[in-house]
Amino acid sequence: MSIQHLTSMPPLKGRSTFDNRFDVASQVLAAGTQDVAVRVLPPLSGPQQGQIGVRVGRILIYVANREALESFVAAWSQAERLANEAFGPPLPR
Repeated sequence: MSIQHLTSMPPLKGRSTFDNRFDVASQVLAAGTQDVAVRVLPPLSGPQQGQIGVRVGRILIYVANREALESFVAAWSQAERLANEAFGPPLPR
């Protein structure tokens, strides 16, 4: 078994916004019904825009702009389309 070495990403040049960036990478395995909460979070200071906080279980994601939101919605829509293939058809209640 080989060990892969991780390297850090170089800083983005000429950008000081949230565009195309993740501050933290994480992997989560979720099973069962999760508690969820979604809220608009106003800016802490200054004229910048607010954010949307999305909590699913113990995972919290801050969505900083519409483009990021559209990326997450597209990913979850694709996941939903694959649900029957991965988990089989829904069972009757």
